[in-house]
Amino acid sequence: MRSVLIIIVAAAVTTGGCSQPSEQFVKDATRDYVLDNTVQLAQASAVVTDVPYGVLARLAVGQVDSPEASQPRSPDEPLKQAGQSAGYTPWRSRVGPAYPGDFWHSFGRWAKELPDTMWDDTKATFTDTFSLVGIGLAGAAGIAVNASGADDSVQDHYTKNGSQLNKFGDMVGDIGGNPGLHFALAGAAMLTGIATEDNQTYENAATMINALAITGMTTLALKGIVDTRVPNGHRFGWPSGHTSSSFCFATVIYDPSGPLYGLPLMAFATFVAYERVDARNHDFSDVVSGAIIGYVIGHAVAKNHQVRVAGMDLIPYVNPRTGGFGLALSKRW
Repeated sequence: MRSVLIIIVAAAVTTGGCSQPSEQFVKDATRDYVLDNTVQLAQASAVVTDVPYGVLARLAVGQVDSPEASQPRSPDEPLKQAGQSAGYTPWRSRVGPAYPGDFWHSFGRWAKELPDTMWDDTKATFTDTFSLVGIGLAGAAGIAVNASGADDSVQDHYTKNGSQLNKFGDMVGDIGGNPGLHFALAGAAMLTGIATEDNQTYENAATMINALAITGMTTLALKGIVDTRVPNGHRFGWPSGHTSSSFCFATVIYDPSGPLYGLPLMAFATFVAYERVDARNHDFSDVVSGAIIGYVIGHAVAKNHQVRVAGMDLIPYVNPRTGGFGLALSKRW
């Protein structure tokens, strides 16, 4: 279950209207309840309050008494800490592009940081119990489905009845489930996020690119190790790359956005899996395992990109009785 351990009220709504919290209030709350990762707290607080990020960030590191603290700042203003170059905040302590308003420098910095962020997500994926169990389950499911005779039964069905989808349906599944298209969409979202200074789009795209890459590399590695043949005679059948990539894409969208966008994408990923079998590009066991792999890796990477403080999730909080709102630290066990 989820239990809220600490509540940090970053803003309050009074009966007379909205009032912005004092800097001293945020300073005391930060020092009293959070001892680490304060930069992340400041960044997340700026999303749900009217307090400028620059002010919150300086409060978090004890710079409240600086004359600069009372000056209005852009929400995207980076925190200048010791050891950081002016105008740049490392990716671990940043939300959004590195240089707001500077497209090419921001893009170049993302590319430079990519190996580090990719390695961080890879470690998070393959040290996460849920992911390891899920990948193991994908292998066990593939073996079980094949051993049960389901693959042979599906093969017999299509031998007798032929494909159920027309050429258009087959094309939709083939192109829509292609990992190359998923990378292209994520890349376009990344460029859009940088160009429009949209932090949410940028972060979602960065998460998607890493999740797709880790899913793709895992799928290719398993294909090379197992090296099964698909019904059309080609090698490297298990697991299905179209299916794993489609479910990864849907999961990364579903986790932060919920069912409104996630469920249609999950439904489409299921259609892709069906098309792979219907076109005889894969056995049933190939798509079952691919779906599990895409889901667990997509979930692990999305989880690793959530803002966390002292190992806890940072979530919005609203008190329905008083109307106060702010942030809550929570942990699931």
